[in-house]
Amino acid sequence: MAENQRENIIQAASEKMRLLGIRSVSIDDICSELGMSKKTFYVYFETKDALIDALLRRREEALVAEVERKTKNKQVVDLLLNLMKVLKDLKDVRQVPPLLYDLKKYYPQQLQAHLQRLKLINRNLVAHYLQQGIQEGFFRQDVNVEVTARIIAALHQVMMDKLAEAQNHPSIVSDSKVAMDIFFRGLISEEGIKQIVLRNNKI
Repeated sequence: MAENQRENIIQAASEKMRLLGIRSVSIDDICSELGMSKKTFYVYFETKDALIDALLRRREEALVAEVERKTKNKQVVDLLLNLMKVLKDLKDVRQVPPLLYDLKKYYPQQLQAHLQRLKLINRNLVAHYLQQGIQEGFFRQDVNVEVTARIIAALHQVMMDKLAEAQNHPSIVSDSKVAMDIFFRGLISEEGIKQIVLRNNKI
């Protein structure tokens, strides 16, 4: 019961803040939405900052679950080709949403902690798929997974920073394609090249 109530608070706050921004949504607003007293709210979250941290952690969990869902039972060659297609089809960059704007302006500590956790999640995911690709023969057997994962994750972070700070930046897509070309040409094995050719011939 207590866990359900906590989840209800997170979901209500997430929906309101997604639409209106964090700054515009008060604890009173959330309590009114759920028909609960502030005393009950404080049983689950001592402050609004604590609620925001829980909300961000929940978004991180949802991100990992979504990645796992979309990549389940798929080979790395197919994941890479799909990523290339996404970059090719990317036409513009969306505006920074109110949630991110408010985090940067009013809750920088929570944002920095969130970004640090995302970096770790990203690096771990990259390492996982590098290892999978090695097992499938797609990547070279002598690839240093830990070091390569760090470098790729760092490059990905550079791209994300550009997306957040400079909408419609003309170099975002081209820079990403160049970086991917440099790294993956060095990582893909001869067998991996054959896999790509085979997939392309089937399209």
